[in-house]
Amino acid sequence: MKSILTLSLCLAFALPACKPVGDTGNRAPDIAAQPPAATAPEAAPTAAPVVDGQAVHYQCGDLLISTRMQRDGMQLSFSGREITLPHVPSASGAKYGDGKVNEFSSKGQQGVLMLDGKNVGNCTRSDRASPWEDAKARNVGFRAVGNEPGWFVEVSQGEAPVLHAELDYGERELDIANAKPLVGIASGFVGIATDGTNVELRIKREACSDGMSGEAFEASAELVVGDKSYKGCGAYLFE
Repeated sequence: MKSILTLSLCLAFALPACKPVGDTGNRAPDIAAQPPAATAPEAAPTAAPVVDGQAVHYQCGDLLISTRMQRDGMQLSFSGREITLPHVPSASGAKYGDGKVNEFSSKGQQGVLMLDGKNVGNCTRSDRASPWEDAKARNVGFRAVGNEPGWFVEVSQGEAPVLHAELDYGERELDIANAKPLVGIASGFVGIATDGTNVELRIKREACSDGMSGEAFEASAELVVGDKSYKGCGAYLFE
């Protein structure tokens, strides 16, 4: 009689609690009990491709260089000089060389540079352009540097070239608004600075080496300011 009464109550009120023990019916699965759906791993960021002609800068030992991809290889710019190295097959990374004394190889952000048969050192990507590359971007036609004390001079291109010099580690600056060509045994420029000082820049096309860094240049330079002479090396930037 008790079983009949229980069955009647279940039919009357359709209570889920009256289902037999162990009967799950069509109950939806418990969402909280399900493992989280697998997500695809986030793709690692990739560096933007280097296009032909785009400058990529490297710090190689004490030397800052700029590289540019070209159709026939890679152009290296350094110390006012430019050379183009053909592509060379390499098992790993990229390699460029003339098969003689100049070679540049890179992999990722690192590289190795050899110039004139000498290992310049390991190279690391840099955000800084060399002062020679920067000068060329400012339309400087000739630039020279020297040491002890440190100095540099820049002469712009054009019919009325501007000469700017910084002497004695930057303690003194000189400007000539319209430098004149130097006539004599050496080429160069001459003029009177805004402070009234006579300035003469003498340039000779001959091999020149920086006494401190060892950088090789294609011209020697002497800057005569009043009765003081500054000697160093330089390069024409648009030849």
